[in-house]
Amino acid sequence: MKSHNNHSLPKELREQLDQYTVDVPPLSFKKKKSDRVADFMSAPVQNPLDHYASTSGLLLKIQLVPIGLTIGISAGLLLFM
Repeated sequence: MKSHNNHSLPKELREQLDQYTVDVPPLSFKKKKSDRVADFMSAPVQNPLDHYASTSGLLLKIQLVPIGLTIGISAGLLLFM
């Protein structure tokens, strides 16, 4: 493969460079199906709960719901015994 701007090189250098040839193997740019599946499976995803994780209301509910359920179940057991 020769350069398009050979006119800017000195004649001696151009002759020396023309002596060398480089064989470039054909490159396949099409990915295999297994590679595409692996790329899909390993791609990072966005957490849908990130928006809610930073709100104080959700954090309060996460803390109070187990306490409320425990009190509710205990009260229900005491009423039905």
